[in-house]
Amino acid sequence: MYRPRLLRPAIALATASVLGVTAAIALGVGPGASAQLPKNSHHSVAGTPTMPGHTIAPDGSMTVPAGDWLPVDQAAWQAQLAEFEALKPRTPPATAKKNPEFNATCTYSHSGKNDPIVFPGQSGASHLHSFMGNAVTDANTDTDDLMQSATTTCQPVEDHSAYWIPTLTDKSTGKEVEPKEMIVYYGSLLEDKTRTVPMPNGMRMLVGDAKKQTPTPAGAQNQFWCAGGPVDGTTRSDDGNWPVCQDDAALHFLMRFPDCWDGQNLDSPDHKSHVSYGAAGTCPEEFPVRIPAVTFVINYDTEGTKAGFELASGMPSSMHGDAFFAWDTKTMADLVKSCVNQLVTCNKEKQF
Repeated sequence: MYRPRLLRPAIALATASVLGVTAAIALGVGPGASAQLPKNSHHSVAGTPTMPGHTIAPDGSMTVPAGDWLPVDQAAWQAQLAEFEALKPRTPPATAKKNPEFNATCTYSHSGKNDPIVFPGQSGASHLHSFMGNAVTDANTDTDDLMQSATTTCQPVEDHSAYWIPTLTDKSTGKEVEPKEMIVYYGSLLEDKTRTVPMPNGMRMLVGDAKKQTPTPAGAQNQFWCAGGPVDGTTRSDDGNWPVCQDDAALHFLMRFPDCWDGQNLDSPDHKSHVSYGAAGTCPEEFPVRIPAVTFVINYDTEGTKAGFELASGMPSSMHGDAFFAWDTKTMADLVKSCVNQLVTCNKEKQF
């Protein structure tokens, strides 16, 4: 698998590794601070950044989206926490790599015009998505469906989660280009990594903006890039928005999800307001629960073409990702405690 060779200095950085291969990954996200409040309430946050979906009024107050929030089952969450706290971490060898993370390595599962987070119960209401992970995922999928399904394209198989992105089409052939592989990293970018706990089963998150339709020329943030050779490609597509990679290189995309949770809701009306990115090494006080920082690293088995590509959501700037988390709780508890909390790397086989 190809890994990025160089960084874009203007973009925030994190490190990620898989099977002992370490790489620096460019992240196009910024820290955010947002508040979990009752519907239509206000919170004074003048001078602080906000998460997408929030708006700042002239008086400096912040509104959070109205609509249906999905409260966590507190009894189930406390039981998951108790299981985590009671678990004894495995002892890593002295040779263990010092990157606090584990991963699920996934391949393409299926496609469909479904989105159980944004359009639950509305089959065909979405643009076309490429699904990785749980094979049962459709518009009607809920947490129980994921947990009861034993079929996944991810390793370890104890990850029952569903992950999806808009489908990519090669404009030169009109054919869909599915990911060769997507590695889902679970780690920590916060200062005190020993305070990271598993996210609750049933949590949903979305990153990116399907409605964003802006050019992504060479040097732009949040763009597709080449792993192997120049990150921006040896040349660009005719519209300038897609890199054309050098021979034997491959098209990639990276996105990172928030790592701080309000502790109250599995989802929010905009699918973003129940979580926040950490800032200055810690979480905003309104989002006190430190969950793993999840990063999608998507590998397409194509070098690109001068004709470029099109996402089912439109231009490359509209790239976005959804995650519907469902793990065997003991497995995730062990991976967070043994790997992330101990500041060491575990691979897709759950080993150091």
